[in-house]
This record gives sequence, C-alpha cells and structure tokens, in this order.
Amino acid sequence: MRKQVVVLFLILTSAIYLSGCIDDIVPVDEAAETTNASEYILDPFIANDSCECGINTTTFYLSPDSPVKAVYVFENVNRLEVVPLEDITNPGSDVLSNIVIVAKPGGNNGNPASTVRQLSTSDPMDSIDYTLSEESESGQTKQVISFNQSLTGFVAYTMEVPMGQDFMYVPSHLSTVRVVLPEGYTTGNQFIGKVEPAPDYRYFDEQGREVLVWNNLRQDTSSSLSSLAKGLLPSDEEEEEEIKFKTLYLKFYSEDAPRNLLIGTSILGAGVLLVIGNFLRNRRKLNETIRIAEEEWKKDKKR
Repeated sequence: MRKQVVVLFLILTSAIYLSGCIDDIVPVDEAAETTNASEYILDPFIANDSCECGINTTTFYLSPDSPVKAVYVFENVNRLEVVPLEDITNPGSDVLSNIVIVAKPGGNNGNPASTVRQLSTSDPMDSIDYTLSEESESGQTKQVISFNQSLTGFVAYTMEVPMGQDFMYVPSHLSTVRVVLPEGYTTGNQFIGKVEPAPDYRYFDEQGREVLVWNNLRQDTSSSLSSLAKGLLPSDEEEEEEIKFKTLYLKFYSEDAPRNLLIGTSILGAGVLLVIGNFLRNRRKLNETIRIAEEEWKKDKKR
C-alpha cells in the first residue's frame, strides 16, 4: 500500500511540473559564473603618455603549467578583440574565463592616466555590462568582449593556451605590450627559444621576474608597393588603411636551461668522440690484421 502511494505521488508531481505549475524552479548549474579579481595584478603601467597608442597597455603573465593571465589598460573603448591560440588537445573548452572589469565611462575621466592609477586600487564594478561573442574574419576566429558604453580602465581575463612553454600574441589594436615571465625563467637564447620581434627593452620587477616590453608592434608599410600605389590616387579616392601588426612569438625556459644544454651537449660530444676514436682504433687493428694475413698468403704462394 505504501509503495502505491509513493508511486502515485511521483506521478502527480511529474504531471504538475510538466503542466508548468512549477515554472520558477531554476537548475543550480545555470547560475551565473562568479569572478575572482584577486587572481590579477591591476598594474597601472603606462610606458609613455605621448606615444601613438596612448595609455593602452597589454600585459600577459605567463606560467609553465597554468593558463595565461591577461590584463589590459585601455582608454575610451567599447570592445576588446582577442585572438586566442587554438588548443586542439582540449576542444570545446572555454577560451576566456574569469573576466574582470574595473573601469569608468570613457568620456568622464579627465586625465586617463590618473584615472587608471586610481582604478588600480578599486574593486571590480559589477554594474558594467559586457557580452562575450565569437567572430570570424579571413579564416581567423576572435573572441570579442563588448561593453554597453565606451570605458577607460582595466579588463582582465584568464586565457587557456596549448600546453608547453610557447606563447604567441596576435595584436588587434595599438598598444604597448608587456610579457611577464615566471620567476626563474628567461627567453631569447637562439638555440633554445627566440623572441620575435625583439623587445624594445627588458627589466626585472619587484618579484625578480623578467619583463619584456614592446612599445609598438605595428607593421611598417610605408615602403610597400601598396602604399606607393595609394599615394598616386586622388585624396578623395583613398580608403582608410587597415592597421597591420606584427605577431609576437616567444618560447620561455628555465634560467638553468642554457647551462644544462651546454653540459648535455658536452657529454654527448665526448661520447661521440669516444665512439669515433674506438671506431678508428678498431679499423686500424682490422687493417693491420688484413695486411698480415695478405703477407702470409703471399709467402705461402711463393713456396
């Protein structure tokens, strides 16, 4: 009897739910993603207030075994384009996560540099709305963070990248670019890991991490044939030229890697020399044995 009552109760509950009477139930896994601003360093680094890119600065904090942390300083923008690396080992994963925005409306900030310095000690502003979408152009997929107004301040996010110690950045806007290497790591050795293009300068931060800085990754197209042809056109027929950028690529490695490589190469070279020496010695012995055998054969033939 008790079993029949339980079955009847389950049937009635299911019927009521399907009829829409319990339409205010929300699955737990549909809750909004929470953000953690403490994962980021909102450093108001401004290379040069008078440079072409203004206060725009893009900083990447690299790690050998975790996702990249990216922090953008921007002035009066309403969207941010990110060209991520495709991780074929983990398809379908979220490329960008933990997006944190600390900013003010772009038209009411007075001195942008002062605004950014002030915001660097502020809390994330939950009232700032944004949308994350995906766009494709010329075969290239971009993640686009769009705001409901022009902003000045910080945008930070975590970006999944393929495993390994290779990093590539495809710029989409004018910006000073910084790459902060993990503590105890470096880059630039031509045998282990080149940096292309070469950074404008390097320094070490307060935590002893090596930092590489590029003031301008814009490509110089002033001497190209297309620029020459454009200069021959009447001014009213000229089209606005699309800004092109250099792709940044680097491979970072432990500071001990060059020394370990030298030691390993020396040991390998010594082993090769031993093998070659042993081969030459055995070949001489074999040649001597053949010579003696031939002399004995000639003596026996004369008899």
